[in-house]
Amino acid sequence: MKRYVVECKQDELSESIKDKLKKAFDGFMIYDSEYPELVISVGGDGTMLYCIHKYKNMLDQVAFIGVHTGTLGFLTDYQKEEIDFFIEDVKNGDFRFYNRYLLEVKTNKDSYLALNELRIENNMRSQVLDVSINGEFLETFRGNGLCVCTASGSTAYNKSLGGSIVCSGKGIMQLSEIAGIHHNAYRSLGSSLILDQSHTIHFESLDFRNAVLGIDQHVYDLQDVQYIDVKLSNKYACFAQLKKVSLIERLKRAYL
Repeated sequence: MKRYVVECKQDELSESIKDKLKKAFDGFMIYDSEYPELVISVGGDGTMLYCIHKYKNMLDQVAFIGVHTGTLGFLTDYQKEEIDFFIEDVKNGDFRFYNRYLLEVKTNKDSYLALNELRIENNMRSQVLDVSINGEFLETFRGNGLCVCTASGSTAYNKSLGGSIVCSGKGIMQLSEIAGIHHNAYRSLGSSLILDQSHTIHFESLDFRNAVLGIDQHVYDLQDVQYIDVKLSNKYACFAQLKKVSLIERLKRAYL
């Protein structure tokens, strides 16, 4: 790793850690915000998502690693109290790398990548969505919306919807309902559905009025959108690992 950049949450603690890292790595690595090889995220999971999207056009050239100073640090390996250990580990350079799957989302207008999830949400009225998988009709959903997450995103919004937590190394995506309507007039699956890389989920609606498309922390208007397709992308977010943090440790650190 020759070139690096630090992206941080906009608070005093995170800014101070960024300054400390830049001083510690001065003369050891080159600070390069345009063409970094290592992106260091200082903050919470929201900061890491910001980094992924900022450098989404360079995913085959960069690796990501995080220092946690935020509220949720599921995507980060080091705590703020471990900053000196982090600096030492980077200088020792014993990097290992692993990939996190991304979602590829396409509409008739645009395309997107998501590390955590895609959300189709409507808080103004019940959203009707026809759902097909690999061209085969599954159901007509009615409710607030639907969420499709990666394994990495299974611990994010998907978890609050009652979806399953999945090991982040798995090449799966999970479809979960957002406040579905279930009575004798309207029925849908009523359960999260886990699919592998061979599947594409297709959403259609006659009326996306007031609905929005959520891609991680970004939100887009669905005006003039006719359909939404989602599948696992052939692109990855590469994460650098200097110390091993198990799934169980991450779960206990974040939620227990």
